[in-house]
Amino acid sequence: MPPPAPRLRVRLYLWLDRWLQRWVRLFGVLHEGFWLGCLDPEDLTAVTIRSFQQSCMYSGREHNQSGLFPWERETIDRFFRPGSRILVAACGGGREIIALHRLGFQADGFDCTPRLVETSRRLLQELGISSNVTLCPPNDVPRELTPHDGLIVGWTAYMQIPGSARRIAFLRKLRASVPPDSPILVSFWVREGASADEDRTFRLAKWFRSLRGRRAEPLEPGDHVTNRGYHHCFAKEEIEAEFKAGGFRMCHYSQADHPYAVGVAE
Repeated sequence: MPPPAPRLRVRLYLWLDRWLQRWVRLFGVLHEGFWLGCLDPEDLTAVTIRSFQQSCMYSGREHNQSGLFPWERETIDRFFRPGSRILVAACGGGREIIALHRLGFQADGFDCTPRLVETSRRLLQELGISSNVTLCPPNDVPRELTPHDGLIVGWTAYMQIPGSARRIAFLRKLRASVPPDSPILVSFWVREGASADEDRTFRLAKWFRSLRGRRAEPLEPGDHVTNRGYHHCFAKEEIEAEFKAGGFRMCHYSQADHPYAVGVAE
């Protein structure tokens, strides 16, 4: 016996819901495409910093004392020399620094978000951990750094630097703080083929950029902006090329648990 036909009110709801979702998707494409095309790299960075400045999770004790993720622990055990001195770029509230010290490493860090630097310093002091955490300009590295034996770029922070040229400059400055053969761990999100909405958003953003003329910095496939700020989704080839241009040779790449890559200073 066939099921009864849906009542009129049910059919009306389902029809309106489908149209609502289509309009929401369309508005999302227009909204992100417009702002991605109109915001300068400095604006995108400012939105990102504001998001982290207001974040309760990244400034919270629970997150910052939660330790390393399994894939981070496995990578550090495999590629970083035990007891070595590690520099954590974009260290946030100190999660990686605290976890590394508990594993017997020495670790220092820097970040561009004042609230997170204050959180990191306070937690480290409360836990009796000796570490130097520096407030640094966005997308940059402190000018004076003591030598380190390894590098970690904080969880997905690398993808929040707008533009390949800035990311490569960032890597080159990090490279200057370590000797040859030192490891670097970078995590990110990947793109394995853009959806139709992502493709429309990117084409729309490029069109808005073109209206601004030569003064507007070109966009790159994989660029996004949300209320949490800017991020760039990578293809494996991009990470490898940026590592090479920044003075590192990529020696490991994984998407098993979370996308990340390990490089070695050349």
